[in-house]
Order: sequence, then C-alpha cells, then structure tokens
Amino acid sequence: MKKLTKSFLVMILGLLMSVNVMADVQTGKTGPDYPTDYYMIVESKAGGIDIYSQPDLESTRLNDEQIPNGTALHIEGEVEDTENNRTWGYTEYHGMYGYAPLDECRPADSRKEAIDSELYIAGKDHVNYNADYDVKADAEGGSQKLYQGPGTKYGEVPGVRDIENGETLHITQDAEMVDGSHWGVTRVDGTEGWVDLEKTEEWKAEHLDTVEESVDEVAEVSVTPTEAAKATETPVPTETADATETPAPTETAKATETPAPTETAEATETLAPTEAAEATETPTPAITEETDEAENTEKDSKEPEAENSDTKDSREASGQNVKAAKTKWYQNPFTWIIGIAVLAVIGLLVYHNKKK
Repeated sequence: MKKLTKSFLVMILGLLMSVNVMADVQTGKTGPDYPTDYYMIVESKAGGIDIYSQPDLESTRLNDEQIPNGTALHIEGEVEDTENNRTWGYTEYHGMYGYAPLDECRPADSRKEAIDSELYIAGKDHVNYNADYDVKADAEGGSQKLYQGPGTKYGEVPGVRDIENGETLHITQDAEMVDGSHWGVTRVDGTEGWVDLEKTEEWKAEHLDTVEESVDEVAEVSVTPTEAAKATETPVPTETADATETPAPTETAKATETPAPTETAEATETLAPTEAAEATETPTPAITEETDEAENTEKDSKEPEAENSDTKDSREASGQNVKAAKTKWYQNPFTWIIGIAVLAVIGLLVYHNKKK
C-alpha cells in the first residue's frame, strides 16, 4: 500500500510540473527570460519598429504607429529567440509592456545619450533650452516624482523627496516629446531632474483653454447643417407662388383682349407652363443634393471613428497580456496530460491488485 501511495504522489508531482512547462505554450510568454537595465535607440531601415504582445512577429502589435527612429527604449528584460536568431527586448511604450526586436536598435552608451537622442527627434521647435518660468505642482495623488530624464522610463532621481502639490518649481528647460508628453527641468532641494509638466496648474489651465476652443469650433461648425435645413423650407413655395400668380393671368388677359386668336394660343401654350416649370424645376434638386452630401459626410466621419476605437480597445487588451485561445478539446495539451496521468494511475492499481 505504501508503494502505491508513493507512486501516486510521484504521478501528481509530474502532472503539476508538466502543467507549468506547458503554460507558456498554451497562453503565451508573459515575462522575459532574465531581467536587464539598459537603453536601446531605435535605428531601423524602415524608419521605425513595432512592439508586440509576445516575442513573436505573428503576435498582436501594440502600437498604432511605428516607434520612430531615435526613440530610446528602456530594456527591462530579454528573450532569446534561437529559432530565428533574434533577441527580443521587454520594454514599456505608451503605458503598455511588450517585446521589441533588438536587431533593429543600437545600444546607448549612457542615459544622457538616450535623452539627447529623444530631444533631437522632438525638434528644436519643441525643445526650449533657455526656459525661465515658475509652475505649481498639481498632481492627482497629491505628490509627484523627480525623474532622471523626460519620461518615467528614465527612473526616479535617487535620494530626492516627493514634490508636494502647491510647491513652486522653477523650470529652466522644457520639451514636448514625440509621444505628446511635456517635461521640464527643475531643482528639488538642490538636485536637478525632470518633472511632468502635465501635473502642474499652469499646464492644466492652458490645456483646458485649448479644449474649450476646440469645443467652440465644433459648435460653430454644427450650426451649418441647421441653417441648410432652414434654407430648404423657404425657396420652393415662394418661387412657385410668384411664378404661378403673376405672369399667366395677366398675359392671358392681354391676349384675350386682342382680336387675333393666334396670340391667345401662343400666350397660353408658352408663357404660363414654361415659367412655372422653370421656377419649380431649379431650386429643389440643388438643395436636396446639399442635404444628401451633408448626411453622407456625417456617416463617413462616424464610421472610421468607430473602427479606430475598436482597434485601440483590442490593442490595449493585448497589452495587458489578455489572450483568448479557442481550441478544440483534443488540441489542448492539458487534456492529453490529464488523460495519460489517469491511465498511469489505473495501470498501477491493476498491477498492484494482480500482485496481491
């Protein structure tokens, strides 16, 4: 009986180990092979690279647009793809963690080189090396960090306290980065570093003004279809009324006063129908075409927005390593492992019963 119990325990341990080994195959790799801490600068012949949910070119692409050349990536781990002779770097981009192919990047000699590269691609129009103004900290959590570069990927400045809301910070350099973030150089207790300008009162006030301006512009544009609708209500009845009321009776009356019968026929045949037809035929189609074009443009503008939101949602889900695999029961490796384990246990039981 003891031998049977030991054999059964060995089978259970083997089953658990098999499940752990097959986890990567079934659900995809969720972490790097080993941790690292260095910077790579994108340098691709295609002008940029993509970041994937798994270390595989066939996996989900996380970025909407390619990561442009010159962008610095903080590589926090590596995965060796021996089959394709490729090294993948585990990194963060736009708040999502994924894998970037390192064969299209070059190593940065230092953090400063990585920062200089990103400031260079931001452009001189977006970097102010001679800034001289004050801002007040206003982070949602009540405080914020001082970083070693224009981005959280550069890490916090060691040994510096948190910046509390309401503190005045003097900015000596600022930059709008390629990813749309805004950063400024300041000092906290004599130590220099970068602070997120989007967490300051001044930036929020300026940003709020731009949002209100864009809303006003949308409101002005939205008035146009209403005015077009009002225009469609007026011209048709007035023009037809003017055309039908005036010319036909007067000219017919004039024609009937004269003795010549030919003039009466000419007046009744040509003038009244022609003018009424001209008045009713021209304005209506032009107005209906304008309203049709307005409706079509509204539909066309709405459809791409819906498509873009769907693709963004799917990419964000894949960035959180959420992957739904629809497989048949006989293609699932766990099914085979469990089946083999059950058969082995039954075989052991039969063997021991016969031995008794």
